[in-house]
Amino acid sequence: MAKKNKIGRLNRWLTLGANIGVVLGLIILIIEVRQNAKLTQANMEITKNSFLAEIELNIAKPEISKVWIRSIRNPEDLTDSEMRTVEALLVSLMLQWDVRFKMEDAGLVSRGEVRQHILNNAKFYFGSRFAKHWWSLQSSGWEGTPMMEVAGPIVDGIDENFLADYMNNLRIKPQGEALEKTP
Repeated sequence: MAKKNKIGRLNRWLTLGANIGVVLGLIILIIEVRQNAKLTQANMEITKNSFLAEIELNIAKPEISKVWIRSIRNPEDLTDSEMRTVEALLVSLMLQWDVRFKMEDAGLVSRGEVRQHILNNAKFYFGSRFAKHWWSLQSSGWEGTPMMEVAGPIVDGIDENFLADYMNNLRIKPQGEALEKTP
């Protein structure tokens, strides 16, 4: 009887130890999953930023830059191949936005963060007559998607002269001219 009691007590201790081990294992697993989610989010943020940097570096190339500026200042003068070049830049940006929607689907960012990202950079790409016209031609293909739900109203609300005005305001006046106007 005493032997059975000792074995029963030992079994209870072993069961308790096993249960504690399972709980500790679950806690460690939860911590690892959270760390993996943070690493995944950081990796996707890096990818998003790299994608945007690549778009900007492409626009900065002299041959592309001339086409980009023409699309802002004189879009009616674009050749077919130049229109295709600008279109590729706009598609690239939309693909970059799509990365944000994928991050939202994965639970890594909120819809508000996606919206804010689009709000922060849309006017610098869609703030021209050409880009707004291009967007209007694409919108039917995005009906009912998060892209149109979030980006649609943002792009629709952008002034088509934003980029031309921005470029004009970015230009620094000669120093003498600026000093004359200073009281």
